[in-house]
Amino acid sequence: MGPSIYDIVFDPEPYKATEAMKKSIEIAKSEYSDGKIKSTNLVVYSYPRIGAMTVVKDKTTGIEHRIFVDAYSLNEVEDKPATETEPGIWSMYDKILTNGKENNLKEWQKSDELAKSIEQAAANKGVNINAAVTEENIKKLSDEGVVKSSFTGKILDINGIGQERDVFCGPACIRMVCKYYNQPTPIPTQDTIYRGDGLWNWNPASIYTSGLSANDVVVWATYRWGKTGTIASSFSDSVAISEIENNRPFFSMIPGHFRLCKGYIVQDGYTYLRINDPLPVGSTYGNPGLLERTYGSSESTRIYVR
Repeated sequence: MGPSIYDIVFDPEPYKATEAMKKSIEIAKSEYSDGKIKSTNLVVYSYPRIGAMTVVKDKTTGIEHRIFVDAYSLNEVEDKPATETEPGIWSMYDKILTNGKENNLKEWQKSDELAKSIEQAAANKGVNINAAVTEENIKKLSDEGVVKSSFTGKILDINGIGQERDVFCGPACIRMVCKYYNQPTPIPTQDTIYRGDGLWNWNPASIYTSGLSANDVVVWATYRWGKTGTIASSFSDSVAISEIENNRPFFSMIPGHFRLCKGYIVQDGYTYLRINDPLPVGSTYGNPGLLERTYGSSESTRIYVR
């Protein structure tokens, strides 16, 4: 049925798929020596994180356990259940509304059929779709009428910034906007932003144990950018387009994680957001320029800054 996720990035940091899968199997065998390994796959967990997941079944109780290993850091990830305040470990499929699954499946199949037709046409024209895209190859496909889509859009000039700690996705995104507006000066570090820069304080016992909230971004927007932050949990494509057309990046959140939207593309009736994601931890640029379709997205909150 084709891949479930297209992860489009520029200058991405490569992940270690083979090593992660091997390690997840080793951990499963060590922790559940009497269990039966049912499967090991590369998965997207707590989107957009990528890792290996091994499912092992206890032969005595019949209970299945999941072992996650992050594909970037190769660290084991605790399979935590969701709570009122924490999303736990979840998959993208968990977030698909039940009433929307049938339509999503139809769209998925249509997309896969189109992708396969383009792949076949590319092969017939001698174009290697796994190689870098060139104007010459695009022209080959366009001349044959294979590539017929047209699109409109706008992308703001905002470089990606990788988060320095696991809980620094918010500070990394705020720092991106600080650089975009050149406010305040000098541009504060991620740690300074996290600690509040005088706007809020942390209990010393809880520092670095949790991240910023959407309201923290609103406070920062007011006192450091002189702008109004608006938190939205329901949103439309037209508002996203309007924000970018007015040169206003906005925060695009999924459960437990900040990203920054810096652009949009409308193609074949669908709207895609161009997103700077600060993951993976410790990277220089994160994943800048992710392309995410709004239809069926896991987006949970937006923070508009006007």
